[in-house]
Amino acid sequence: MSTVSPGTAELKRTRRAVFGGSFGFFVDMFDVYLPTVALAPAISYFTPHTMPASTKGIVTALIFVATLLGRPIGSAIFGGLADRVGRRKVTLWSVAGCGVCTLGIAVLPGYSSAGMVGVGVMIALRLVDGVFMGGEYTGATPLAMEASPNGKRGWYGGLVGAGFAFAYCAIALVTLLVLQFAPEGGPTAAYSVWGWRIPFIVGAVLCGIFLVWYSRQVDESPAWKAAKKVRNPVREVLTGRSARDYLQVFVMMTGVWFASNMASGLLPATLQSQAHVSATEVTGALVIVQAIHTVLFPYIGAWSERVGRRVFLAWNGVAVGVVCALAFASLAAGLWSGFGLVLVVTLVIRLSGGSMFAITPSYLSERFPAAIRGSGFGLGYGGPLLLTSFYAYYQDWLGHLMPSSYTPVVLLVFGGICMVVGALLGPETRAVDFTISESETQEPSAPV
Repeated sequence: MSTVSPGTAELKRTRRAVFGGSFGFFVDMFDVYLPTVALAPAISYFTPHTMPASTKGIVTALIFVATLLGRPIGSAIFGGLADRVGRRKVTLWSVAGCGVCTLGIAVLPGYSSAGMVGVGVMIALRLVDGVFMGGEYTGATPLAMEASPNGKRGWYGGLVGAGFAFAYCAIALVTLLVLQFAPEGGPTAAYSVWGWRIPFIVGAVLCGIFLVWYSRQVDESPAWKAAKKVRNPVREVLTGRSARDYLQVFVMMTGVWFASNMASGLLPATLQSQAHVSATEVTGALVIVQAIHTVLFPYIGAWSERVGRRVFLAWNGVAVGVVCALAFASLAAGLWSGFGLVLVVTLVIRLSGGSMFAITPSYLSERFPAAIRGSGFGLGYGGPLLLTSFYAYYQDWLGHLMPSSYTPVVLLVFGGICMVVGALLGPETRAVDFTISESETQEPSAPV
């Protein structure tokens, strides 16, 4: 009878957990950015033709923001559950909720048959969807990092983070394919009436596939099993011994999310309006750039093992505040036109404004001990969204002080500063040893 060596079994467990974390991140981010990529060409289906373009922009932003606002709520609810009842269970519960909400959006009626009710229900579903999304990364990502060996968490964290880059690529690819047989146009165009529904159905199906695979292939984290349980891990993160660590993470992730909202959420509309290219060309550029970025993610993560997470994140903050901001400024100045040049500027923006997500899975997991890692990761990752989600309204206010096309530049500079300050306030984490028992490292306060 054949036997499997302990080393081989451990490697299989690590690979399954990491693939599960990456797959979960992929499903999560696929859902997050569906409105900005897949729904943007069909927004006229849900709004009256008399609505001003500026108001439509706010409605579109609100659909996106609703999801972001739900995530901190989900992080608090599911993060505590991940630390008390297990990472695996919480991952399955949260992805199931995401699938139901996404499928519900796919069958919503448009303005001609339901008025603004369709938009109202969509915003509500996106909010609930965001709550469940906030649960996915509190379970699957810490579990994946706890299964990764010391010294290789950068590589494996990059693989988990690649789920984010690949999700954006996949949404753009699905949307591009649908646009080939369901052309965009006004509220009666094929894409507006039914084409946009296909990416949402794909998102729901992906959730179902993930649930089946994850439930069969991924085991609960031994680190979580061995950790001393805390009755209220969320309170421990916010007001206990880890509160100072959380504040540092909050500052840094505030910068990360300002950068991401510009370099991901706002990018498609900016390219189309400022570079004067079609939605199909924008989507094609995103597919190519995100495919390149996805391949680079694990190598970026591995690089952080050499230079350090702290150093990488600080320099990435500089790239956000300088390189990414200048790229957006050049778009606002009308310096880019044509598919080739748009492809170049898109690559620059994504590399400078999105590469930190190759580091955040490992870094945030390393900042908190096992007993509160789900809560710490979730609140650290999602909490700053309470501030950054309203970027469209910050832009509206800034638009009274400067041309509106330059407002992303201000937010990127501010985000870059937050990243640099936040990273430098924190310690280097790459040497944190997940194999040492919690009693030998940072021990949370006893249950009360």
